[in-house]
Amino acid sequence: MGSHKNLTKKEAQEKIKLITLDFDGTLLQKDQTWISFRNIHALRECQRRGIICVPCSGRSANMFPPQIDRDMTFRYWVTAAGSRVIDRWTGEVLYCETFTPEQGADLARLYEGQGIYSEVAADGSLYFEQAVLDEIWKYPVPPHHVWYVDSGKQIGVRGKLSEFILQEQLGVEKYNLYGVPEDKQDAIIEGLKVRPYVEFLDGSRKDIQFYSTNTDRVAAMQTLLDRLGLTFDNVMSLGDSMGMDASMITRAGLGIAMENGDERLKEVADDVTARFDQDGVAKAIEKWLL
Repeated sequence: MGSHKNLTKKEAQEKIKLITLDFDGTLLQKDQTWISFRNIHALRECQRRGIICVPCSGRSANMFPPQIDRDMTFRYWVTAAGSRVIDRWTGEVLYCETFTPEQGADLARLYEGQGIYSEVAADGSLYFEQAVLDEIWKYPVPPHHVWYVDSGKQIGVRGKLSEFILQEQLGVEKYNLYGVPEDKQDAIIEGLKVRPYVEFLDGSRKDIQFYSTNTDRVAAMQTLLDRLGLTFDNVMSLGDSMGMDASMITRAGLGIAMENGDERLKEVADDVTARFDQDGVAKAIEKWLL
């Protein structure tokens, strides 16, 4: 494990004023929807002591887990891999970096109208081709997205996504394509590779996730820290992914990797906690802060 800070528990209790939390593989249970009682209790105890708990996720804002969505004590959210930072108490967007509408439309043309299940994140919402929603039972909806699709929060777009994005001047935060048919994968992936403004998230040829090269979770968090009068030395960051969480964990005053996480992440973290499905978040908080 890394030791770039090498804090004692007493020092951590004095310095840590904010916790960043990844969702999938970190805070949520195996269903990738709900938070365990022990985890939520630990977070609420931190909040009671004045420690700010900030979800920091690749998810769009209106796909945040129900327990987080309905609890306004989680005031600040870092969403869509750092594309947006929002203040839920005021509705203010504190930071925003997205594809331009022209770029977003260009990307939509790579797959629109081909019967591919896709989620387009923009303005904190998810947009879908209405033709897909009309026959949603035919498509490979990820199991942990079923509750969301069933919630009715999604926005259906009739006609071409590209035209809608241009018409509404949407700044797209990211794209999720799931269950892409094998005969269509090469064309989409090659099309993405030649566009210099595209960055890939962790994924596969079948499940393709991508966002703007302007997206920067560290810059997004720095904006929030500046607003709160804090620095990364005041942050405890928890995560499991090298690609998504390493930049935060290596900068934080206390970086914690999950036992189920990438082995490379464990090497650069200050500590490793238990698995996501064994209350690892709560155990780390209890060990260092409570």
